[in-house]
Amino acid sequence: MRIKLEIDSTKISHDDRQVDYQQFDGKSIDGNWHYAFATFALTIAIAIPQISSWIESQLLVKSLQNLIGASNTSITNEKSNSQIAFPTAKGTPITSGFGWRIHPITGERRFHTGIDFGAAMGTPIYAMTPGRVEFAGKRGGYGNAVIVNHGGGKSTLYGHASKLYVQEGQQVRRGQAIAAVGSTGMSTAPHLHFEVRVNDKPINPRPYLQQYLAGR
Repeated sequence: MRIKLEIDSTKISHDDRQVDYQQFDGKSIDGNWHYAFATFALTIAIAIPQISSWIESQLLVKSLQNLIGASNTSITNEKSNSQIAFPTAKGTPITSGFGWRIHPITGERRFHTGIDFGAAMGTPIYAMTPGRVEFAGKRGGYGNAVIVNHGGGKSTLYGHASKLYVQEGQQVRRGQAIAAVGSTGMSTAPHLHFEVRVNDKPINPRPYLQQYLAGR
């Protein structure tokens, strides 16, 4: 079977039949359908493995990207944890945890809004992360206290201090000494009362200090 494409016209001759076609520029082309079909089939046969290989390579790249992404997330989390300072001397024992307890002074069942660390009088108290001092002074049952605003609605409170080393409005660094352990306010012995607050509501500080409190 042979066809003749008349480039100058809008007709294609094929077995004495006329088929409307679009206008082309160029010369007449004679083609053999069998040869054209064989060429097309050969092209497809060559292209399919290449396409398949390309798809497989893209899937492999995607898998590697996901693996690298997960690794980077792990590294980022580890880095974030390493940027948190323990609020007083490392290894200081916990004397009271976050949650319900019997208050040591009133004898009433109350919710303890932080973690108490039983450190010696005068032990340095450190800012957990960088921030701005929102409050520094006497604060009811907390005694001498410091509140550091870390931005994003998060703040930390350090209570019962014997001395304060910072003033309101001051910028502090991670691990900077901001006060000294004492027993001011409602306290029975020298210790640091430490709170983490989100939108001014106390939450459990332990997850933030987990690397220091593992096994305790």
